[in-house]
Amino acid sequence: MKLIDEIIEILSSEKPNLINALIKTKLLLHKLDKKELIEWVNNEINGYAENMEVPPYRVVNAQVLANIVNIAYHINGHPIPLAHLNPEYGESLEIAKLRQSLGVLEEFAVGDNNRIQSPIPMDANPLLSKGLASGFKVQRAWCEISTTEITQILIKVRSTLLDFILMLSDKFGDDLSDKEVMDIGRTLDMQSMFRNAMFGDNTTILVGNHSKQFVTIQNIKNDFHSLAEVLRTHHVSELDIQELESSIDNDRPTTDNATKKEFGPSVKAWLKTMLSKAVDASWQIEIGIASNFLAEALKKYYGW
Repeated sequence: MKLIDEIIEILSSEKPNLINALIKTKLLLHKLDKKELIEWVNNEINGYAENMEVPPYRVVNAQVLANIVNIAYHINGHPIPLAHLNPEYGESLEIAKLRQSLGVLEEFAVGDNNRIQSPIPMDANPLLSKGLASGFKVQRAWCEISTTEITQILIKVRSTLLDFILMLSDKFGDDLSDKEVMDIGRTLDMQSMFRNAMFGDNTTILVGNHSKQFVTIQNIKNDFHSLAEVLRTHHVSELDIQELESSIDNDRPTTDNATKKEFGPSVKAWLKTMLSKAVDASWQIEIGIASNFLAEALKKYYGW
């Protein structure tokens, strides 16, 4: 198929134009009538909105640095200890979620500087100063990441997109009509191919548009450790994870429950609590996504 060959040629070139490859992939998915998979492509082209989860490969480590002064010294670019901060706030400074479009990340990667800075509001200076030796104060603080982290994101997108397209190339011959392409496309489990190529096993990812989300979770049957890791990726608290483990132990599915594929009363109560947290925003996730995500994760754990 000519379009697939064009994408492969772009991705396998010495200096690939990733935006061009993504645009052609978007066209390909339209031809295959797999529009629910296009959101990932659009997000990589346009960037991820603040209310969206970013893929794991876009979450990178950051270092907090500051210019600090006391009566005798002025030190630039000094690392700032964060142990005294609220753990959630400290993590927000040390973990960067790169939401920019892929084109912007490409510009960052080839820039003259090998570090990218994001300023921390001046209101935080007194709080950050509390972790310093007596007499020192923060004048200006920022989070800093290495451009090698950004390069790694570009490599990840290029490599996994190529894997996905190569999977498709095995399914399509040359000189197919649009109808033949769509007929073949309908026979393929495109969501699984997309998931496996992009993110591998044991990974949770939301694919689709904002009104229709597809949750894909793999290989966690009877493995609570893996289930807990899946929940953590969606910001479920450690306390809530512990309560789920207790709920599962309390229910210990009977043969009847397993046959009917129904959650036990303790797990149902836990689900109700979690959904109420999504409603009042104490758990930072949209209610529609929360219900789908939790149900799918538990079904995979039970092997349904």
